[in-house]
Amino acid sequence: MFKLNSNPNKRKIYAQIQNAKNIVNCPENAYTGKGVTIAFLDTGICKIKDFENRILCFKDLINLNHNTYDDNGHGTHVSGIACSNGLLKGVAPKANIVMLKVLNESGNGNASDVLSGIQWVLNNHHKYNIKIVNLSIGTSSTMTNDPLVDAVEHLWDKGIVVVTAAGNNGPNPCSISSPGTSKKVITVGSSDDEIYNKIYSGRGPTRECIIKPDILAPGSNITSCRCENGEYKKLSGTSMSTPIVSGAVALLLEKEPSLSPDDVKYMLKLSSTSLNLPPNRQGWGLLNIEKLLNMEAVYVRNKK
Repeated sequence: MFKLNSNPNKRKIYAQIQNAKNIVNCPENAYTGKGVTIAFLDTGICKIKDFENRILCFKDLINLNHNTYDDNGHGTHVSGIACSNGLLKGVAPKANIVMLKVLNESGNGNASDVLSGIQWVLNNHHKYNIKIVNLSIGTSSTMTNDPLVDAVEHLWDKGIVVVTAAGNNGPNPCSISSPGTSKKVITVGSSDDEIYNKIYSGRGPTRECIIKPDILAPGSNITSCRCENGEYKKLSGTSMSTPIVSGAVALLLEKEPSLSPDDVKYMLKLSSTSLNLPPNRQGWGLLNIEKLLNMEAVYVRNKK
């Protein structure tokens, strides 16, 4: 845990989060995600200054509490990576936030609660202009017809970009968590799990022989928001990689709001930087936000 009591600490912490943004070439002050809403399905969120007044809605599907809170801290940390506008600026610091609490104080949950959260998004995405769903969660699944996969693909088909974690069950093959096994959604792995000798990022292929993950972003020792104002902490995992990509998508959709989920996914593919790793380790490669935002819009529906 980091507490900002002195200027040296501020410089240190700023450098830590800035390093992750530099790795994915995140430009400053070009786009901010303004007007785009990201829905997070997680442990909740705390109303700290970093989020200003951009938490549009909080829905508690675990304890049915009407107050905005996070009794674990994971959801606040994840949201901060994408959307913080405090000392530590997230990738999309002006994006709006909807939080669906689907995990309990231990960070655990039931698939039924996640499915309820997805249904809530389907019912309310027009009201809150939800363009992106961030799922820094996952579960092992041996089911042929996985209801979580079906649910996220329904979101995708309704025009909502779904960004989900590859999971932390690597490095063995076929270790992608559900719903990241979906062929449609954007599945994010960690680009730096080997660097810190914590080889955790899920690897493909899926049971259907689909190459996964789709893209990589930094996931180790990522500094982000804590539930107390002015305090920050480090966490590691593909849960941290995922909101970096969600934030990048928010920037892209601010620039090109007419893009469909398939368009977004294809542009991420074209703009990524290969790390010369096996496909089922890196997918297309490392997220490159600057290249993504400098591209002309590509509409998959117009491709022959």
